Amino acid sequence: MAGKLKPLDVERETRPGKYPDGDGLYLIVKGATSKNWIYRYCKGGKERWLGLGSLKDVSLKDARLARDAARLRVKGDRSTPGIDIVQEKRAAREEAKAVEIKTSLPTFEECAETYIREHWAIWSKKHRNQWPSSLKRYAYPTIGKLTIPEIKPSHLYELLRPIWVEKRENV
Repeated sequence: MAGKLKPLDVERETRPGKYPDGDGLYLIVKGATSKNWIYRYCKGGKERWLGLGSLKDVSLKDARLARDAARLRVKGDRSTPGIDIVQEKRAAREEAKAVEIKTSLPTFEECAETYIREHWAIWSKKHRNQWPSSLKRYAYPTIGKLTIPEIKPSHLYELLRPIWVEKRENV
């Protein structure tokens, strides 16, 4: 299959391999039932392979149209610079993952409240008053709404700096 692919050849091909259609479009055959469309391009000196879909979902004609649309986005025009589509998708996935992690992890305030509940019975009356009061006054305004992985040493420094020398525990 040299040059442009033909629809009948695409349907019949079962030998594993990469079959070029031209202008960066490839049919990737992994077996009789696994055929996918890939657009190959270079951006910023890096070779990229953008999946366009399975042959079951995307016809040869649609794959060519998708390739042409992707080429325009990669190339850009006079008013807009081209983009790296693969890098853009990767960044979107990482951002979505970060948002998901942020919503699933408890905040410092939630962790602290859990800790207080778990230790309440074994603490003295002084500690029962001191822990919640100190956290509400000093920690929650700075790091209360942050998840544990988001808390950085600079947050702790900002939290402790004003009280480190002046507020000592009376034993």
